[in-house]
Amino acid sequence: MKQTEWNEALNHIDSELVEEYVTRKEKLTRKNKYKSLWIRFGAAAACMALVIGVVFAYNNSKIPVWDNAQFSASYIGELFGVKDSYGATSSYTKVYVPSDEYLYINEIPDTEYLGIYKGQNLKKDLDENELRQFSNAFFEPLASSLGCDVPEYEIKDRVFREGLSIDSKFGEYSVFVTQNERYNSVSINNFDGKRNIILDGEIIQADQRLSDEEIIKSLEPIKNKLFEILGVSFSDAKVERYYNGYSDHGVNHLGIVFYDKSSHSLNSLDETVYSDCISIEFDNFENYSDDIISDGVLIVSNIHYRKYRIDISKKYLKIADAKRISIEEAEKLLYKGYVFGGHICPICMSMQDKVDFEGYDYTGFEYVFGYDYENDCKKEGIPFYTFYKKIGKSENGNTIYAKTYVPAIEVKGYKEYFESQKEKHRNTPVYTPVYATTS
Repeated sequence: MKQTEWNEALNHIDSELVEEYVTRKEKLTRKNKYKSLWIRFGAAAACMALVIGVVFAYNNSKIPVWDNAQFSASYIGELFGVKDSYGATSSYTKVYVPSDEYLYINEIPDTEYLGIYKGQNLKKDLDENELRQFSNAFFEPLASSLGCDVPEYEIKDRVFREGLSIDSKFGEYSVFVTQNERYNSVSINNFDGKRNIILDGEIIQADQRLSDEEIIKSLEPIKNKLFEILGVSFSDAKVERYYNGYSDHGVNHLGIVFYDKSSHSLNSLDETVYSDCISIEFDNFENYSDDIISDGVLIVSNIHYRKYRIDISKKYLKIADAKRISIEEAEKLLYKGYVFGGHICPICMSMQDKVDFEGYDYTGFEYVFGYDYENDCKKEGIPFYTFYKKIGKSENGNTIYAKTYVPAIEVKGYKEYFESQKEKHRNTPVYTPVYATTS
């Protein structure tokens, strides 16, 4: 390839957009640190290739039109981090699972109307005394269970973030307490990343080979101990498993969350927990040669407890009801390629293999919230149908599903929006880079 052509290819990438794509996947980074590193490396490597047009899947089905809908397709695109100069076109994400039972697909509500939620900018002033009371309530029982004394501690301002923190060492373990304008939290870590956490002589561990119900049952003594230490109780629990396409050791992350489903209406409609909770997180990937990984029993890397300071029932309010479209109507949009989610970087999208979602395998339901950075709160939460299509096997034998999103409510302006995105991809501006030279 000629140097000038390479330079043009480099400038098809908006570095700010790629960074936005990486940072908005913050929870995926928690699930898979390797994947985050690959995205950053892959985005840089992809700059060496010319951007090609994004492929749309069309058929002859007439798509439904809702000219009086409350939301437009362009606004829906913004929920996924799409900027004015790029668009969420024919895109999807890959989901890796050893078997279909681990897809964790939310059930579609059997209602004519679906709620539209909006995050409220609720905040409470920082309060050192409140944080001290929060910490002192469990420091003694925690130290007793860990077999150590309560250390001296100091409340400090958080670096780079608005908030307060206490970073202390309880024997071999790191205990990090934080406060922001919305909640107090504490994280308990095995200090060097390789050591079991032991509470009252009980090793915290989970066997990934067990079913979700068996894992929850096996952790019941630890759950009760944590409830006693933290002075809380939750009635519900769920298991979160995350896989990739290359590990030979099963899950790369396993999480168990204790919460009250009834604490917020969204808890029963979405993967995210929108209320107080305790999570026990097991990582199972190798960053360094001496990291401990296993295809069976996992040791804990983090215990996290979050307690809201604000009224969580008012944090995400239902502001309206919208008529739910039928699965058949959503399928017409799906087959037309009028879908959301997945990659928003044009190079990433152009590198994706075309997926024909006709004959898809599963459909589910999720809410997606955008973020209002100006007011520091979430935008409207829109309900979506999720579609899964089996597309092959990964190198470690996991099944790969393509997952994409179609709004589950009436949305206007599909054709105009997606046609404009195609045009923008064809007319992405090209700039001539300036290279530094050394003598």
